[in-house]
Amino acid sequence: MDTMRRLARNAVVKHGLPIALIGLALAASPGSKAEEFSALGGGTVVGRSTGYALDCPCGPLPPVGEADLAVETAFYFKNLELFQVPGALGETFMAYAAPVRLRYRAASDLTIEVGAVLGHDLGDDDGLNLRRPLLRLVHDPAPRIHFIAGTLLQTHWIHDAILDDVQKFRTGVEQGFQLRADRDHYLSDTWVDWRVREGEVRSEQFEVASAHRFVLVGGRLHLDGQFMWTHTGGQVSTSGRIEQNLIYLAGLSWGQGREAAGPLDGWRLGYSWIFDRDETNTKPLDEGTGHDLWARGDVPLKQGMALRLFGSRWWGNDLVSGLGDPLYTLDDYSQAGVNLLITPPGRGLAIEAGFVHQWTGDVRNLTYQLAVTWGRAFRLGRLDPPPPAP
Repeated sequence: MDTMRRLARNAVVKHGLPIALIGLALAASPGSKAEEFSALGGGTVVGRSTGYALDCPCGPLPPVGEADLAVETAFYFKNLELFQVPGALGETFMAYAAPVRLRYRAASDLTIEVGAVLGHDLGDDDGLNLRRPLLRLVHDPAPRIHFIAGTLLQTHWIHDAILDDVQKFRTGVEQGFQLRADRDHYLSDTWVDWRVREGEVRSEQFEVASAHRFVLVGGRLHLDGQFMWTHTGGQVSTSGRIEQNLIYLAGLSWGQGREAAGPLDGWRLGYSWIFDRDETNTKPLDEGTGHDLWARGDVPLKQGMALRLFGSRWWGNDLVSGLGDPLYTLDDYSQAGVNLLITPPGRGLAIEAGFVHQWTGDVRNLTYQLAVTWGRAFRLGRLDPPPPAP
């Protein structure tokens, strides 16, 4: 699918694990999180989230029959300093986005959101622009299980090798269907995102992805299974382009804390095995594998402030992911970093500053990120008259 990505594998020289971070040994097993993503939880623009009602820092949903105006703001900066890695060029994202929507609680199990995602990429000549309309229907068929249609919650907690976290900065909004579960012993995020509608020239592009986690042994043991299918093609387009990539993950971890989307509350060691199948209409089928070993530990500093220290080690063999971080196409990859999170209680405010140092052979790559989010809901009251008294 991407010749330049495959060339990146030749840039690697074997490099041992650089540091033993936070006293946790990264021993001989592949793990599951690259931790290059934001550690923020509870937002719809940056970070990672589970479930639905807590996905907005604006607070809980309004009572049944009532509506509120939810205002969420996110200011983010992410700088990827990549050197001498073909197919993985450095890039900087610096922008702000504000999903503003009317949330109407039509029933105890049904919520409608209507609004828009406003935003601006710093450095552009344009002023504030309407990035995408926002229309979301959320039905809860069971407690803490949510079916979502329309505008998706794009703060997925899937592995970065499967879906690069910066993809949401490029697309702005994901649209399609989604099913999320946030139970005590089971987490899931399954979605279909229709990225490009097929035209006379353009090929259609969509992804089908699913991430599942079983939480066992009092929360200490996590068993993970993840999958993504990305497809480009169609019968109407005259481009003749047909591509598809299937990538699978099986992993486990041991430690304290749920770790899918925060909070910073413990430590964890993990391992994952990743397998992909990549094919086009012009090349034969290619298969690749990878192993990822990781460790992270959270250090509370005071109320509303904590550090997350992390490190990981990657071993790959011809892995190609259609939407994943291109560094995972390398055969040898190590990284270590730290995130500082500040979340003052009761204010809807979160601040994150992070740094990652990556080793790809003799080359050092760097990632810096800074994010500030805030949200609040303004109660509007009932939109429909109350039923008459008996």
